Amino acid sequence: MKDLTNGKPLKLIAAFALPILLGNIFQQVYSLTDTIIIGQNLGNSAIAAVGSTASVVSLMFSLINGLVTGFAIIVSKNFGAGRHDEMRRTIARMLTFSSATTALIICATTIFIEPLLTALNTPAEIFGQARDYLFVVALGLVVTLLYNFEAAILRAVGDSVIPLIILIISTALNIVLDLLLVCVFEMGVLGAALATVAAQLMSAVVCMIYLVKRRPFLLVKKKDFKFTKESTAELLGAGFGMALMYSIVDMGSIVLQNGINGFGEEIITAHTAARKIFGLLIMPFSSISATLVTFCSQNRGAGKYSRIKIGIRDGLILAFSWATITLGLVFFAGNFLVGMLVSSEEAKSAEIISTAVLYLKWSVPFYYPLAALLSLRSSLQGLGKSAVPILCSIIELSWKIITVLVMIPLFGGHTGTVGGSIEAVGGYFGVIISEPIIWTTCSVLIIIITLFALRRLPKEDEVQTG
Repeated sequence: MKDLTNGKPLKLIAAFALPILLGNIFQQVYSLTDTIIIGQNLGNSAIAAVGSTASVVSLMFSLINGLVTGFAIIVSKNFGAGRHDEMRRTIARMLTFSSATTALIICATTIFIEPLLTALNTPAEIFGQARDYLFVVALGLVVTLLYNFEAAILRAVGDSVIPLIILIISTALNIVLDLLLVCVFEMGVLGAALATVAAQLMSAVVCMIYLVKRRPFLLVKKKDFKFTKESTAELLGAGFGMALMYSIVDMGSIVLQNGINGFGEEIITAHTAARKIFGLLIMPFSSISATLVTFCSQNRGAGKYSRIKIGIRDGLILAFSWATITLGLVFFAGNFLVGMLVSSEEAKSAEIISTAVLYLKWSVPFYYPLAALLSLRSSLQGLGKSAVPILCSIIELSWKIITVLVMIPLFGGHTGTVGGSIEAVGGYFGVIISEPIIWTTCSVLIIIITLFALRRLPKEDEVQTG
């Protein structure tokens, strides 16, 4: 376990974020492995089928991850304050509310799966594959919750190494199962989905064994299931506030996916490949943000307000450093990165790759405001201030609706095709530039509000007594 209330913040944040980063990378390896194996063995239409469900899958994962991450803020605060009994009661409430929410998500998705894909404007030629993939992933949310719940608790008390080790093991298993189910048993995209769920199940089981054997003080008993009005309100505010923030963004992505699906299979494939690389490149931002949530909440619980300001500054230094590295990666190795995912033996593969690279080259210069947005949004959550991050998410949702209604038609509508120029992709260029615009706008807003929030923190640290 790692106490983030003592020691140099920069060193602590870097050390704590590194295992989270590696864990996030391995989670992305799950996704990239699926895409590589699907693309090279099943073709670009299968990539498009999986990609057409990406926004829905992301929404489901974000609701669960946001919920347990938000709940873990209260766990972390109680741990920082040394209130272990209340920490276990928080975990018990966390288990109750996250389980109920996940059950509702599974029921809603599986029951309305076909109307949902129809509303997303999913092309008929990939509809069946998209339905099968989404159905299996939705049922697998049970194990998704189990692992993320366990990992969130461990990170809340400063243990970010064990979740990483477990993910490494399950990633290796996922690769083996992908090859077995897709290549040997020829189960198509259904096999890829089953492989991922099975690997996540392994993560959850191993993590539970570790908790029982090595972290018994985190295990809850029947007496811990106590629900007072004040504690429940605080927990739900943190958990559902974070889940709402994450899900609002993904609701906007669902709207945007509807517009992207209207371009047809080739642009869907290019967009899917670009987003896979994008997801990998922003992993350090996500890791630093997750660290800042724990750092700010632990130090808030300990009353060490001066460390919060230093920690946020140091987190931004790390994030901006990575943003600089990504510029070189995309501009010098963009074609290679995308080429690993897209089948090179099909028609228009070169144009598909160039379209994905065009997307990345327009996005990566704006990773600086994105880094500030993600870091400061998480810092405010750690300080118990969820209203502003939610506001930024609502702005992002609104902008994605505007992208579909205004930006795509402004650049030529759905007449665009794959290619490496703005003229070739037509209306899809409206999609490409939509996120850089909103990242910049929201980052300016959240920087201003964060400065005010930090000024309102107590000037003196609280003296801790035994």
